[in-house]
Amino acid sequence: MSDLSLIPYRRNPGEYWRDFSKEIISTLLAVVVIVLGAWVSKGSADWTYLLLRIKVASFIGILGLIQATVILSGRGGIDVSVGTMASMGLLFSAAIMRGQDGMLVPALLAVAALGLALGLINGYMIARLQIHPLIQTLAMSYVITGIIIVYSQGRMLLGRPSPALEAFVNNKVGPVHNMVVLWFCLACLMEFMLRRSRVGRKLVGIGTNETTARLSGVEVSSFTVGIYGFSGLSAALFGVLLLGNVHSVYLDVGNQYLFPSVVVCAVGGLSLAGGSGSYVGVLGGALVYTFLQSFLITLKMNESWRKVVFGLILTIVLLVYSRSKRQK
Repeated sequence: MSDLSLIPYRRNPGEYWRDFSKEIISTLLAVVVIVLGAWVSKGSADWTYLLLRIKVASFIGILGLIQATVILSGRGGIDVSVGTMASMGLLFSAAIMRGQDGMLVPALLAVAALGLALGLINGYMIARLQIHPLIQTLAMSYVITGIIIVYSQGRMLLGRPSPALEAFVNNKVGPVHNMVVLWFCLACLMEFMLRRSRVGRKLVGIGTNETTARLSGVEVSSFTVGIYGFSGLSAALFGVLLLGNVHSVYLDVGNQYLFPSVVVCAVGGLSLAGGSGSYVGVLGGALVYTFLQSFLITLKMNESWRKVVFGLILTIVLLVYSRSKRQK
């Protein structure tokens, strides 16, 4: 993980490439995909269209930031429960709000508390009982799915977002959607904390080598429990934002963001082994994923072939990153 404090001492482009190659690659990929889309379809170059696609990327990107925190913490961790956490947050916040602004804060608090509790359970099972993160979070996703099914009992689900929530999610700051502003602010804040704060140093240290971090005085188990608590809380609140965007209650809406949340981390340069990467790279990865989807749809490529293309591109990107890591 490079240290931003060393930027003034880099004297040539090769040194910048050595330390920021993954972020540069993800940004260049996003630019290339946007240019290709504009070349194939003139409508893809329209400013309004571009801003709308960036708004779509913001939802994938926000969940990607949450997923990135878990991945950075190491143990081969990927939180596969974030999708069902988001669906749960959407469902219960809609049931509490029922279109009333006065119930927005109680809904946020209730959903945050539930997400935090379930996330802490994940963290405890992983850190204290040494269950692999993939296994534990997969089990938790089934638990949450069961809770949702028991709650719904096959009935038509009622509830809708409050007008204030809908306004926040769908309004703009000038020409830019609020969600895009929120996404960029979160990415910058989390990147700053990763590079400059004690919490960020602990996160990278644990992801790089738990034993070394423990010998350095870090309470690894407690910190890991906190990471998964953060993931559960944030994913549940992400579901509330989804509610403001889709306007209705859908049982499985969060799961469609699970796979993209991992892909954008990989494309953005995070090491899936943990301890290496940046939130800025995830931001670029989300733009690549979203605009590549749009480009392939413009080419009228069916879903099966789109998955093949995504797999090939992901493989190539990971090979490039792996080569850069060996050179470094």
